[in-house]
Amino acid sequence: MAKQTERLEIRVTVDELETLDAYCQLVDLNKSDVLREYIQSLKKKIKKMNSKV
Repeated sequence: MAKQTERLEIRVTVDELETLDAYCQLVDLNKSDVLREYIQSLKKKIKKMNSKV
């Protein structure tokens, strides 16, 4: 069974969008994949921060 997905819409500046586009081109991934990978990386940061408490 496929994972259920949610839609996320954000507002960014032109500069932020250009930065995201440049990074996507550099790593050959689309915006959704890049942002998804970043969100997944937050799990590690949360775990690390929780272990310090």
